[in-house]
Amino acid sequence: MGLHTDPTTAPIPVDRMIPARSYIPDDPAPGNYVVVDVAQFSTTVPELFANGARYIHITETRGDEPEFQQDHPQARIGGGSGTDYRGEPGYDFFNSPSFVQDIDVDDRPTAMTSTNGGNAVTDLRLAGDEDVTVYVGGFTNGAALAKHLREQPESTYFVAAGSGGKPSPEDIAGALYIARHLYGEPPTNHQRTVYREMVEYSKGVKYAEKPQIKQTDLYEYALNFDSRDVVPKLEGQKLYDVSGIE
Repeated sequence: MGLHTDPTTAPIPVDRMIPARSYIPDDPAPGNYVVVDVAQFSTTVPELFANGARYIHITETRGDEPEFQQDHPQARIGGGSGTDYRGEPGYDFFNSPSFVQDIDVDDRPTAMTSTNGGNAVTDLRLAGDEDVTVYVGGFTNGAALAKHLREQPESTYFVAAGSGGKPSPEDIAGALYIARHLYGEPPTNHQRTVYREMVEYSKGVKYAEKPQIKQTDLYEYALNFDSRDVVPKLEGQKLYDVSGIE
């Protein structure tokens, strides 16, 4: 099944799929919005929470993080990857689910953004009213997020963040994965294989010539289905894990 116009068979009603960040409406309809940026924002965020981060402040502009750290000395801040994928000077980590494993974020505030997923969160925050609620999801927390959303009365929309304003196959696949859980048709093993192949052939080929950390992030983390019971929800400008809140 795909994105059909028949709402009885589509995993996501077509009017609830936003195929890239650039398609976010200026005046979003009321509801829950799930930002999906599989490689890597939607994978890094659950890892930060799994490692004990108190919250994740999503900065409006890359470069605002040091000022946040000045105001919150215990905070750990994320910046760009740097040319060698070891992070930038003055920052504690970057948008990499494997890199953050070695960063002490336990019970600490964190701050970061990212070109696609992080900025999509900010776009929704700035465009939406109080009746727009933003979540972050991917393959690693799809089942946990869907379980939470099923208990909410509002409609759910999916923002496949994409890249450079254009749709990305891996983000569409991530949105479909969460949607199948949400609408009561959990992905079969065969469907998981298809989603994995979509990501491998769209991202894996590009990462083959990049440093090993890019491949580790993709194969060991981003494609580790339902490995995290984390539900990142935006409150103000901060993401909190609300998985344990009834």
